[in-house]
Parts: sequence; C-alpha cells; structure tokens
Amino acid sequence: MSNGVTIRKFAILACILSILASAIALVGCGGGGSSSQTPEKAAKTFWEAVAKQDADTSWALMAKNVQSYFKNTAGWARTLPAPDPKASVEVGKATITGDTAKVSVNMLSGGNVIYKTNVSLVKEDGIWKVSDMGQGTIQ
Repeated sequence: MSNGVTIRKFAILACILSILASAIALVGCGGGGSSSQTPEKAAKTFWEAVAKQDADTSWALMAKNVQSYFKNTAGWARTLPAPDPKASVEVGKATITGDTAKVSVNMLSGGNVIYKTNVSLVKEDGIWKVSDMGQGTIQ
C-alpha cells in the first residue's frame, strides 16, 4: 500500500473522528464500576481494532454515548478506514480522574507515526470504554 493511500485513509479517519468528537460533546459521558482492565489497554485495543477494520472489537470498546451516535455496528463499520497491515499503536500513560481517563495514542504504519490523538475513556459497568476519540492530527 502506498504512503499516499495510507495518509489519505487516515485523513478521512481524522475528519470522521472530528465529527464524532463534536457529537460526543453534545451527548455526554456515563460511568460506574471497577475493573483490572486499564485505560491504556482499552485505548490500544480499540485503535488496533480500528487499524484492522475490526468493527466488532472496536464497537465493544466504545462507550454507550459513542455507540448511540453510530446507531449500530454496521453504521460504525462504514466509517472505518481500509485495514493497514503495517499499522501498530503506541499509547502513553493514562491520566485517571475517578471514572474518567485520558490517554495519548500514536498510530504508526511501517514504524512511522501517521496519526496522533488524545483519547478520553470512561468506566461503564466496570470496563474502560472510549468516550471520545479526540481531535487527532495526521503526521
């Protein structure tokens, strides 16, 4: 896959995520419970699933407010970029405040950072879920 195609698909993803971030701000966040799962692991698993176009896994890691925006897994799947077999994800240390957290995420392709964002998470039923994918930047 050419670098231009990779950049283009992540540019589309960035636009979609910007729209999603605006919608999430209007909907609000939920919370509750406890779990041994970490926000870092949830964010990493979510973005790895996005890179693989795994709608089911990424859907399961979305907070209810995000899911309501897309209505169902099929609606979410239509927004995912083409899978990138060279993709990998790096996450920073989470900043946790009660049942909310923020984690920095770098999406890499072939070892190069191609997309950066800050992800917000919330605990729902004791599980960390992505509540805002952030306003990412394409590198």
